[in-house]
Amino acid sequence: MNNLGSIFRATKLKDMDSAALVFAILHEIDADRVDRTQLRNALELATAAHLSQKRIGRAAYPVDPYIVHPLRNVLRLTRLGCTDTDVLSATALHDTVEDQPREIVSILDESRLSDGPNQQAALDLITEHISPETSRLVAAVTNPSTDAVQSKAEKNAAYAAHVAEVIKDPKVFLVKFADFVDNAGSVKYLEDETKRAKLAAKYAPVVDRFIAALNVNRSLLGLDQNGLDAIDDRLNALSASLTTP
Repeated sequence: MNNLGSIFRATKLKDMDSAALVFAILHEIDADRVDRTQLRNALELATAAHLSQKRIGRAAYPVDPYIVHPLRNVLRLTRLGCTDTDVLSATALHDTVEDQPREIVSILDESRLSDGPNQQAALDLITEHISPETSRLVAAVTNPSTDAVQSKAEKNAAYAAHVAEVIKDPKVFLVKFADFVDNAGSVKYLEDETKRAKLAAKYAPVVDRFIAALNVNRSLLGLDQNGLDAIDDRLNALSASLTTP
């Protein structure tokens, strides 16, 4: 039998479904340094929370189960050499509190559901069932609500400012980088030219924020030189793709 781990490693992230992504993650993680039980719990919780959601994908793959997005992000970080269990767990859960807080509360403790936004209850439950640090990281990457009367340009500026602030933290940098790369990297595949232009305008200015934060955090990310070089390469490629008409 061929080495299954090598088969997954040779496969591009964009070509993996959710099952392949999970098995690839399990093959990639450093079992001596990553708490497999905690990460598995985070992956399972994220999968259950996003179960009803779909995600618009690339032209050739127009709709995916939403969970492929956080799973790709986790695998991307493991391939960069990340062995921080809380960073990987938060990456799996990064969109749950922003998009699916009621689902998180319903899954973990339905008695805490309220008529409100339920985001704090979701974070509290992630603290209890996953870890306090994972919850802190998820809270950091959860986008704050925006004023409905703001223009698109104002919302984009607020988003860039939020990202620039939170990625000063090295652990948050890793979670947000994986998310940003997956979101911004898919822009060039969109068939809708208007949407592609709008998203490029949103994401292009943020690349420089990541480059600046990387220069500060480089020695604090816990990655070897290959991982750091891969981040440099990815940011440079995004800068070019997002600014090319």
